[in-house]
Amino acid sequence: MTTGIELYAQAAISVLVIVDPFTRGIFFRTLTEHEPERRAEYVRKLMLTVGIVLGVSAVAGKELLELVGIDLGAFGVAGGFVLTLMGFEMLLGGEPSRTQGGEEARKEESPQSAEDQILVPYSIPFMCGPGAIATVITLSSSTSDGSGTLAALVAVGITVALLPVGHLWLVNKMNFSERTIGIVTRFGGLFIATIGVQLMLGGIQKFFDLG
Repeated sequence: MTTGIELYAQAAISVLVIVDPFTRGIFFRTLTEHEPERRAEYVRKLMLTVGIVLGVSAVAGKELLELVGIDLGAFGVAGGFVLTLMGFEMLLGGEPSRTQGGEEARKEESPQSAEDQILVPYSIPFMCGPGAIATVITLSSSTSDGSGTLAALVAVGITVALLPVGHLWLVNKMNFSERTIGIVTRFGGLFIATIGVQLMLGGIQKFFDLG
């Protein structure tokens, strides 16, 4: 069983890689290119939305699954399977997974104002889509002593805190080529696929009570 520092490290890496507050800021810059003066305002809305959606998933997701009679081990397998598919899609395709809204985000034309685009589709599902939500719930329910929930909340907090770094500072300091974005996305896909397989194995272990 993953414990201590390993649990927090896995949670932080999982959420950071899936939400990706850094390279996804490139799309944010494109989305808000007509109103750069409102970027700080939009980032605050983005932080609030991602924090609430993933925070609630970490705290109440497990109880919601139990309420509707879904076995946590089975959910771990399903969540891990989703992550594995996402990871391979990103690894082979070199762009954010369609599960996270990547394809739609690339096709979306930059509007004059991003006011109606920040919450949907940018915050949801581009930043915190089904894959991110499934990961947070699975991590939260991975232990029986509450440490998984705390680790998931810490990971969400770290991710939200780093959103301004990627969306307001980093993208203004660095110019990323399409090739660089593809390499970073593939590397992230490998991480996601690996974590997904690990979550699947943990779900199987929990479902069959293998100890």
